[in-house]
Amino acid sequence: MSVAEFLKGLPSYDENNFTKFHVDNNSRSPLKRPSVYIPTKDYPSAQVIVTEKTTILLKYMQQHWDKKQTTPKRDPLVENDEPSRKRPKLE
Repeated sequence: MSVAEFLKGLPSYDENNFTKFHVDNNSRSPLKRPSVYIPTKDYPSAQVIVTEKTTILLKYMQQHWDKKQTTPKRDPLVENDEPSRKRPKLE
């Protein structure tokens, strides 16, 4: 099948649209087999993909909130022997 026969039934208003198309007779593309994906792992066929109700951002924020709540900054009941770094205002 030639290019002219292939393009014969297609709607085209300008024949110059196809002037850059060149047939390469030396091409080995018909001889070359297309690449095929071969899976390396066997997944069960009953596996179902479901979407989660909570978003990734919300999960991330909750994890950081939990971490922040579990680590106290300082214990208010513990008295330090060191003097306070703050000085009272004298006026």
